[in-house]
Amino acid sequence: MGPRAGPPPGGRRHRYDRAELLARATEEPERHRQGHRSVLRGVRVTVLLVHGAGSTVDHNFRRPGWIDLLEASGRAVVGYDLPGHGDGIPPALPDGGAIVDDLLARLSGPVDAVGFSAGAQLLAGAASRDPARFSTLVLLGVGNGVLHPNPAGPLQLAAAIADEDDTNTTGRLFRRMARSAGNDIDGVRRYLQIPKPPVDPERLAKVDAPVLVVVGDRDFNAPADELAAAFPRGELTVVPGADHFGLASDVRCLDAVLSFLDRRG
Repeated sequence: MGPRAGPPPGGRRHRYDRAELLARATEEPERHRQGHRSVLRGVRVTVLLVHGAGSTVDHNFRRPGWIDLLEASGRAVVGYDLPGHGDGIPPALPDGGAIVDDLLARLSGPVDAVGFSAGAQLLAGAASRDPARFSTLVLLGVGNGVLHPNPAGPLQLAAAIADEDDTNTTGRLFRRMARSAGNDIDGVRRYLQIPKPPVDPERLAKVDAPVLVVVGDRDFNAPADELAAAFPRGELTVVPGADHFGLASDVRCLDAVLSFLDRRG
């Protein structure tokens, strides 16, 4: 059985204007809040945001308006920084399994979680390890490679971003993004070199939470049909014309995610 298709980003009459989405969230709070059981009980829903490799929570989510929109709709937002990113990078980074352990240890209860790229892959691994910690999962900018990883890929990217003379387009874009986000290139390189534990499809089949996978049709990680189908309640939304680096700032992606969070059950 394949994944359920989410509402097509281009299939509704919508201006896809970020200001409109924010106004919708602030002027109609009850419509958003009624979709969340925890808020109806007087407890704010917590949304965990995990950024991608080379980025930060601020770069992936605050600048494009995610945090403003989520908070305006009555949700509490917390971020998780990948090792090797941000300030205070330790001399030695944890291994991939320890990163999953650290993320799970920081969760005080079930959360809605949104991850982009490497952050989405981390969330998939964490959910496969402990499904009960997640009430909803949103995985952005990842595809079937989560189930069929290429261990050489991150190592090649690590080498590319560290080499100023490397003409590899992806490496150059990652290097530019990492610097724009305020990251240390060496810290990002070291993170990419960490072996990550594979995500077991059989464990994903035990994740009962609603899951939305969003990918652009021009993303180098596409397609994502197998990944979405690996979850019993998985849905897939493909954003036409969106590439990997522009997905998190594409207002069609924000709209799809907000709609999904509002109607989750």
